[in-house]
Amino acid sequence: MALSAMRDLLSHAQRDGYAVGYFEAFNMDAMLAVLSAAEKARSPVIIGFGGQFLSSPKREKPENVYLYGALALEAARRSSVPCAAILNEADDLNMVYQGMQAGFNALMYQKAGEKLEDTARFTKRICEVAHRLGIDVESEVGELPMLNISDGSQTRGTNTDVEKAKEYVRETGIDALAVAIGNIHLLEGSKSSLDFELLSALRKEICVPLVLHGGTGVSEANMKKAIGMGICKINVGTALKRAYINAVGRFYTERDLSRVDPHVTVGWGGENDMLDSGRTAIERAVLGFMEIFGSAGKVK
Repeated sequence: MALSAMRDLLSHAQRDGYAVGYFEAFNMDAMLAVLSAAEKARSPVIIGFGGQFLSSPKREKPENVYLYGALALEAARRSSVPCAAILNEADDLNMVYQGMQAGFNALMYQKAGEKLEDTARFTKRICEVAHRLGIDVESEVGELPMLNISDGSQTRGTNTDVEKAKEYVRETGIDALAVAIGNIHLLEGSKSSLDFELLSALRKEICVPLVLHGGTGVSEANMKKAIGMGICKINVGTALKRAYINAVGRFYTERDLSRVDPHVTVGWGGENDMLDSGRTAIERAVLGFMEIFGSAGKVK
């Protein structure tokens, strides 16, 4: 199947009434777990990395986006299911343009706190360059609240304004629009309440595929309802990292690590490999989401 355009994946999902999952990876193991799940489920998939994580100022050294892009591109090319590779929510314009060279065939620029008119201006230029290279562009109007699980605090968000979104799509030329309809970034445990009336209005007025970020914090019932109303891409990241953390945590508590072979424990593969336990946990989580999204079995 090899590398596929994101716009083609979303168009098919829109026609057939399901959603394609973007399952955000944080290393090679996570990415390969996502692809393994997609191949087992015979589901189209979007792989990639979060640009805001790669460019985090907390890193002593910035990550090399070219290495991540090469990994995503080669993984997608070798996939047996249709697969797009996105550099998601990159908040640095230099990284966006580097991502175009690195091998990603989809991009999203997003900078917290930036005025919408500035984001529109930057995104329009990104689209002009990206489209000449056959790269799709996603963007967002509105802002999702973000939960801080460590202290329970939550930032204020802004739901997507229909008229502003309509104008933004027309002005920028983007290929997919992420919407804020009550969904919340990094929400775990409890579930968000989605504004389905707003989603209905957006679907009537917006001509490009609609995307739901913050998939971890949306209930199965609300996901299915949103998909039925036109959402055709759902982003999931937090649930995958949580699955990985929990699996590795169990690995630690079940073994005396001072008495295990380090080669078997890291990099050998199988049930006694710490990394493999995390990879397996991600794969199981992704398989569950693909069933909910209705994408499982869509690849013959």
